[in-house]
Amino acid sequence: METFHTHCLPGRNVATTNGKEYLWFSGTDYLGMGHDPDFHTYVNEGLNRLGTHFGSSRNNSLRLSIYEDTEAGFSEFTGAESALIVSSGMWAGQLVMKEIEKLVLNTAGDAPIQYHYAPRVHPALWGNHFKTSSKSWADWASDTVRAINQSPENNAHIICSDAVGSPVPELFDFSLLKEIHNPGQVYLVIDESHSLGAIGPGGKGIHETLKDLLQVKIIVVSSLNKALGIPAGAVYGNAKWIDSLRSSPWFGGASPPAPAYIYALKKLLDTNRYTKAHLALQNNIRHFTEKITGANLFISFPDYPVFCNTGPALFEHLLKNGIMASCFSYPKPTDAPVTRLVISSLHKKDDLNRLAEVMMLFKN
Repeated sequence: METFHTHCLPGRNVATTNGKEYLWFSGTDYLGMGHDPDFHTYVNEGLNRLGTHFGSSRNNSLRLSIYEDTEAGFSEFTGAESALIVSSGMWAGQLVMKEIEKLVLNTAGDAPIQYHYAPRVHPALWGNHFKTSSKSWADWASDTVRAINQSPENNAHIICSDAVGSPVPELFDFSLLKEIHNPGQVYLVIDESHSLGAIGPGGKGIHETLKDLLQVKIIVVSSLNKALGIPAGAVYGNAKWIDSLRSSPWFGGASPPAPAYIYALKKLLDTNRYTKAHLALQNNIRHFTEKITGANLFISFPDYPVFCNTGPALFEHLLKNGIMASCFSYPKPTDAPVTRLVISSLHKKDDLNRLAEVMMLFKN
């Protein structure tokens, strides 16, 4: 596939270095924070108050209070007992995977541990004894429940899964895990980088839903650099687990994210800016899906901003009509490329109408 370059941050449009301009329907800035004027204001306020970076361990004797203040607000937003903000979503996942056996040991004692990795789980959750699976998520979940129920009762089980499928969107039915007979011995690690801000009431993700649905122990990791627009990551869930991670050398030895962005995150949470942007996103998704009813061109699920087609032909068709999506191999260079369209809160009705008009002209 051809590669394009730009000198400007894409928004509703993108101007490429070859002099062409396209309507832009891709990326992961689901809530349009990259061009949100309130966000820009808060980042500038944060830069003026807190500088460009905090060159210190978060566990130093002198600490910037903005981190813990924001973690409290983020916990409230997601419905978690506690949260920890780190430098990226990838590091949030790997921090948990490096410490997960210690967390299990502290709660389940010296029990044998079995890992269960969901199909296409993000590399952030790859850890000990990682194995890929070619099954459907539903088949894998059913097989996992069966394997757990047939294992010795004192075994501890660590289940790792994304909250939703990516890059091809898929809504997973976590209610299948309700059939586990001994949920107290099960630890569910969820990466909700592509659901936080995009789904759930007010865009609050799936943590609270899972907490109410399942009796297993749940810990969630997420990039904040997608819908929420913050170059950082987070771990959230049980307060004792989060406290344990705070004392980890993997946390204490890592640099924190830039405090100006964490200041902006707190302001965006305090003003309910994400919830308002999520409402605009939902309105845009529904407007577009109404325009393409019956077209049967995409893999998607209701009220989610990502629409995929498994061939490159759609990407080329859109490009010829002044619309740029994305089409590349992910996460491995050997993976088959998919055409991925993304609706954001930034898009106007005219943008969506044009996209729908071009889509309806496409012939598989």
